[in-house]
Amino acid sequence: MKGIFFINFMVITSCICVVSALLWDYVVRTGHRWLLLLVALLLAVLSAFGLYHYEDLFPGLVASGWDGLYDRKAMAGLIWLLACLLAFPCLVVVAIARFFCRPRRRRRRRQRRASGVTRRAFLKGLAALVPAAALATSGAGNLLGERDLDTTYHVLKYKNLPDYLDGYKIGQLSDLHMGLFFSPRRLQEALDAVAAQGVNRLEITGDFIDELALLPKARAILEANAHRFPDGIDFCYGNHEYYRDFNAITAMLEATPVRVLRNSSFQASRGCGQGLKGRNGRDGRSFYIAAADYSFAKGDEAFAKEREQYVRETLAKVPEDAFVVLLAHHSAFIDEGFAHHIPLTLCGHTHGAQFAPIAPLVTALGFKYLRGMFQKGDCRGYVNRGTGHWLPFRVLCSREASVFELRKQA
Repeated sequence: MKGIFFINFMVITSCICVVSALLWDYVVRTGHRWLLLLVALLLAVLSAFGLYHYEDLFPGLVASGWDGLYDRKAMAGLIWLLACLLAFPCLVVVAIARFFCRPRRRRRRRQRRASGVTRRAFLKGLAALVPAAALATSGAGNLLGERDLDTTYHVLKYKNLPDYLDGYKIGQLSDLHMGLFFSPRRLQEALDAVAAQGVNRLEITGDFIDELALLPKARAILEANAHRFPDGIDFCYGNHEYYRDFNAITAMLEATPVRVLRNSSFQASRGCGQGLKGRNGRDGRSFYIAAADYSFAKGDEAFAKEREQYVRETLAKVPEDAFVVLLAHHSAFIDEGFAHHIPLTLCGHTHGAQFAPIAPLVTALGFKYLRGMFQKGDCRGYVNRGTGHWLPFRVLCSREASVFELRKQA
């Protein structure tokens, strides 16, 4: 969350907080506009300062073990700012309705007296509910979004599955964003969730860590849990590895048993189950894990071209008859997975939109594959909703750890 984005987020949400107070006063007519503005401004400043202070102190808090206490205080500020953000569009609609109702007031005065309920009273009542509803949604969305982890289980049947992979289980974690609102404890919980399903190997599809102060703890957890995944842990890069510190994150991962792949592939089995723990069969076809790098190309055409280039480079040493699992952070790589007839492509990046009501808008803005399973012929692509987050707010889109069981279709 470091940098200009975080500063812009706090400034914009603080301004929205003040404007929301003005809109609310316009509809409700409290008679205490300046007091309301002062309270709104004070809460916005305290919330923004609390978040900024938490981020600024975070490395020292991690070292001292006090990050948990400050996390709760920062969460309270985040809940308030996001509540204002949620309330704002609703208050705009109510304020517009209030404005256009004014010219008709004299014409319908008698009708209002007869009914006993004026339109203004209705709008005031509606406006009064907006802050409470927004605060409740923000509170539940942040607290439950930070806490709840959904382990999804998918049985995938393939006609061309090598016999030694029948019943093979692959776990996926994505977009953990270890940092201000995703602690080492949550990483351990996610690893526990997939390990409990008896997976053979684990795939991590990018955006692993945001706060570099957590690198030592992340390394210790990965090292302590690597043995729980018999065939290893594989990793592909996301955009946040580049935003934070590519070299430092890579060095941490390479110091653990995690296998880092970047536009490259790994032969997990050369056939007949060789190289896989507890697996054997008669099928001589090989099994590969391949991983494409994150593309920063601008423009649809350049982006598609670079994705294709990355996938071609990734698959350069993979035999045509091999069973392949492709890892790629951006979900757009599912198109390349389908084009190259890759049985399973695992992605992340989108977080599933986090706030389900805006999912259609996010899809319309360019995320063709937003969340869940997609299929073309015998090929599948899956978009994980995000095991973590940089902001924990989620509504009807919980954090996710994915498990895939491969099955031979009769």
